[in-house]
Amino acid sequence: MTPAPSEPDQPDGAEVIADPTDRVGRIEESGVDYLPESQRDSNPRNVFAVFAGGNLGWTIAVFGWVSIQLGLDFWGAVISTVVGTLIGTVVVLPLAGVSPRTGTNMTVSSGAFFGIRGRLIGSALSLVIAIVFAAITVWTSGDALVAAAHRLVGLPQNPVMLGVGYAVVSVVIVAVALFGHATIVAMQKFLVPVAAAVFVLGFVAFAPTFDVHSATGHFAVGGYWSTMVLSTVLATAGPISYAPIIGDYTRRISIKRHSDSSIRWALFAGLMFGTLLPAVLGAFAGSAMTVNSGEFMADLVSSSPFWFLIPILIVSIAGGFGQGVMCIYATGLDLETFFPRLKRVHTTALAAAVAVALLYVGVFVLDAVDAITAATVVVNAVATPWAVVMVVGALRTRTYDPYDLQAFAQGRRGGRYWFVRGWNPAAVAAWVGGSAFGLLSVQTDLYSGPLADIFGGIDPSAIGSGVVAAIIYLGLVMMSRQRMEVLDAPALATPAGPEPA
Repeated sequence: MTPAPSEPDQPDGAEVIADPTDRVGRIEESGVDYLPESQRDSNPRNVFAVFAGGNLGWTIAVFGWVSIQLGLDFWGAVISTVVGTLIGTVVVLPLAGVSPRTGTNMTVSSGAFFGIRGRLIGSALSLVIAIVFAAITVWTSGDALVAAAHRLVGLPQNPVMLGVGYAVVSVVIVAVALFGHATIVAMQKFLVPVAAAVFVLGFVAFAPTFDVHSATGHFAVGGYWSTMVLSTVLATAGPISYAPIIGDYTRRISIKRHSDSSIRWALFAGLMFGTLLPAVLGAFAGSAMTVNSGEFMADLVSSSPFWFLIPILIVSIAGGFGQGVMCIYATGLDLETFFPRLKRVHTTALAAAVAVALLYVGVFVLDAVDAITAATVVVNAVATPWAVVMVVGALRTRTYDPYDLQAFAQGRRGGRYWFVRGWNPAAVAAWVGGSAFGLLSVQTDLYSGPLADIFGGIDPSAIGSGVVAAIIYLGLVMMSRQRMEVLDAPALATPAGPEPA
C-alpha cells in the first residue's frame, strides 16, 4: 500500500472505520505499512493495559530476585529497582508520540532519524531484545509449570519435563501472537487485574518467612555500591527494552483525538505499575525463600505455602504469555518487511524458534542467573544509545512524512529520509560510539569489558553509552545542521517544524 504524503484533516466526530482484521480472535493482516487516521480506533487505556499486563509476570519478578542473588538486602533491591525503572521509563516517554504521527511502528519510524536504511539498526535491536526477553519469559513460565505440577501431583522435575514445559509455553505464546493487536490487547486487559491480585497475594504468602535483612553476604561485583549500580542498570533494561516496540500499539491511536500527554501518561503508568509490582515481589520473595538453589521458579514454588501454588500457575500461564506475546509479535511484525514473500505468521514462528533455541542454551548450558544478567546488561548497552537518538529526534520533530518513511519497504530511493545512501551519519555514529563504550565497560560474571573498572567497579555501561551517544549525536547535528537543511529542503513534504537530524 502506498499512502499519500499527508492526509486531509479529519473533522472531530468523523466516523472511524476500524481495520476489519484487527478483531479479537481474527488474524491481523496489516503489517508495518502506513495506517490511515480513519482506521485508528485504539486509545491510551489500551496502551496502559498492554504495558502493564506485559510486565505482570514472573519474567519481571525474576529481576527483583536477581538483585537479592547479587548480594543486596531487600531495601537495596527495592531502591535500585525503583530508581532504575524510573530512569528507564522517563527515557522512553518521548517516544509515545512518534508512531501516532508516523502511522507505523517504531523501527520503521526510526528511519526519520537513522535514514530509511539506517532503520535496520532498530530492526536488529528489536529482534535481539525480543528474543532475549521471550527466552526469559518461556524459562520462568516453563519452570513454574513443572515445579508447581511436581508439588501438586508429583510430576517428575527433570530436564526432560522442563524441556516439555518450555515447548508448551512457546506454542501457546506463538498462537496468541499470531492473532495480532486486538487479541493481545484483550488478553492484557484481562490479565492486569488477575495478575495484580495474585502478586498482592504473594506478599501475604511470603510474609511469615520474610527477613528484611536477608542477604547472601557476597556481592556479585566488588562492594555494595557497585552491586547497587548493577542492579539499577538491570532495572533500566525493562522500560528501555520496550523502546523499539512502543509504536506497535501507539500507531493505532489518532493524534487528532488523543493528546500527546494522555498517551505518555498511559505509557508511564503502565510501565511503572507493571514493572514495580512483580519486581518488588521478586525481591520480597527472594528475602523470604526457605530454599535457595539458584533457580528462581523452583525455589519460589518450594518455599511458597501450598495454597499459593494455584495462583503461581495462573501467573505462569497468563502473565508469562503477556510479555512473551509482545516480544514475538513485535519481531514477527518487523521481520515481515525483510521477507516480503513471507506473511507475519511465518516470521512470527521464525522469531519464536530462535528465542526458544536461545532459551535452551541459557538454561541447560549456562548458569541461568549469570546468563540473564549478562544478556540484559549487554542488550542495555547497545539499546540505550539507539533509544537516546530516537528520544532526541522525537523531542526535535513534530511532523513526519509517512510516504517517505515507507521507502525501504517499497524499494524506493531518495526522499526526505535518504540522507547519505539511506543512512544518517550523525545518528549512526552516535549509536556506534555509544554502543562501543557500553560494550567496553560492561561488567558481568560472563563478560567484562576493558573499561569495566574505570569507576572503581561501578558499571557505567548503560548510562555511559547513552551519554556518549547524546554528545556525539548533538555535536554532529550542530556541526552539520546547515548542510542537512540544504539537503532536505527539496524533499520537504510536511508543514514547518524542527528538522529531523
